[in-house]
Amino acid sequence: MRLTVLGGCGAWPAAGQACSGYLVECDGFKALIDPGYATVPRLLELTGAEEIDAVLVTHGHPDHCADLNPLLRARSLGDARPSALPVYAPRGALDAVLRLDERMLARSFVLHDLLPSRALEVGPFRLDTWALPHHVPNAGLRLSGGGKVIAYTGDTGPADTLVDLARDADLLLAEATYPEEVPEEDAPYLSTALQAGRTAATAGVARLLLTHLWPGSPPEPALAAAAKSYSGDLAVASWGATVCL
Repeated sequence: MRLTVLGGCGAWPAAGQACSGYLVECDGFKALIDPGYATVPRLLELTGAEEIDAVLVTHGHPDHCADLNPLLRARSLGDARPSALPVYAPRGALDAVLRLDERMLARSFVLHDLLPSRALEVGPFRLDTWALPHHVPNAGLRLSGGGKVIAYTGDTGPADTLVDLARDADLLLAEATYPEEVPEEDAPYLSTALQAGRTAATAGVARLLLTHLWPGSPPEPALAAAAKSYSGDLAVASWGATVCL
């Protein structure tokens, strides 16, 4: 299993960056996770739009799903014209983005609801989901395939179930908008690198990749905060970074 980072910028794409977006490949199957702002141009540097086999979306904030629209446009209007794309998301999360070009793109995708505690088969992957606290419904994702596990928090506040999501994962991709402290009004809904490190250590994950840093944030404070409790392989998600498991 291989994960390639398309972007990891939180909220909006800072200059030269893209928001959340991750390409996960296993046995020739390509799953795109969270096609946030500015991720599709990065994706198209790596593969054709028609080569994507499924899209998984953790929640409906546009920094995690806005580029689903240009992806569907590329598939619908390009020369290849592939079959309808399976798209997985919490119920209602994609209503706004799918209203764009609604008539033109209606047959370009098949929408599937992500429901907590219901396992799905997505190509070679087993997909398990957890409902995690955020401003809108958010699904933590655990992808198992080829004997390896990738766990991804989406955007989330503190939750005891994060340890279950990440338990013994080969890679934990964890939202870490702030290094050590979330502003009070957002504390139930967002996380820090400090918290991500603690979760990774408790869950026994092999690698920790911090993502969704606030635009313009340097990586060093986030890395230092996570390293206070996590001593394993640690990095910040950046365009083009690849993790092979």
